[in-house]
Amino acid sequence: MDNNLDVKDFYERAKDLLKLRPAAKKIDFSGKAGRKGSISVEVWGKKETQDFEKLSSKKKKEYLWKRFQKSPPCVILADNLSFSQEIEDAAKEEGLIVFRSALSQKKCRERMKSLFSRLSPDQVIISGELLKISGLGVLIVGDSGLGKSESALELISRGYRFVCDDAVHISRENNGRLAGTAPPISRNFMEIRGLGIINIKEIFGPKAVLKQSAIDLVIKLEKRERIKEDDRLGLKTPKAYKILGVKIPQINIPVAPGRNIATLIEVACQVHVLKEKGYHAPQDIVQKLNRALSVR
Repeated sequence: MDNNLDVKDFYERAKDLLKLRPAAKKIDFSGKAGRKGSISVEVWGKKETQDFEKLSSKKKKEYLWKRFQKSPPCVILADNLSFSQEIEDAAKEEGLIVFRSALSQKKCRERMKSLFSRLSPDQVIISGELLKISGLGVLIVGDSGLGKSESALELISRGYRFVCDDAVHISRENNGRLAGTAPPISRNFMEIRGLGIINIKEIFGPKAVLKQSAIDLVIKLEKRERIKEDDRLGLKTPKAYKILGVKIPQINIPVAPGRNIATLIEVACQVHVLKEKGYHAPQDIVQKLNRALSVR
């Protein structure tokens, strides 16, 4: 990997793509994990953890000592596996960081291989959908299972153009702008639950796809787990989405049963276009209310 990379850098670049989260409550990026240099990452699956659990306590310690002495400063447990106390203790003693991934071991390794092959200070791979909507390059991000691909498919059926599904390869160009494309192996393909892998170009025609697009807006889908007070007027501006040091305007859309996410994404893009032109509907209505109240 990059000769000037540490585990924190790797985590920031890979956490969305590999669905990573720290296995321990507190994460310490100092010590061995904080050393910059050429690093690799070890991925454990069900087989490794099952074989480990069959060992005696003594053999477990010997096994972990030998493996962690040779291994990188971080280990990923795929398939959302839990780690035993022995692994936690050994990792802590060796200054290693253990992550958990929601992906399968195979998929985690495939994505990591793609990430490593393209990793540079000006490139990163992010999990999401990239489409061209209303003249904007729109990156749709959010947790798995929120309907990103299904919403993207509906938008494509409405005539908007498809760039990439699932893994978006993003590079920072000389002018400071970001451009996104699909890794060559997955270009034109999309994965839809219940349908499997589909070819957008073959279904919707060549005009439905783009090889590359600038990234102008990020739409973040969020699961509404509990009722909370929303910014009903839209006066608050969400924090910008930061990629490779570049801040991209962001709009958050709560996902809930009965909401047409594709339509909301489409309208959100139009709202952003109007805002860029100087028109902001929430400010407009507030000004009208203030004028109405001042007359009384």
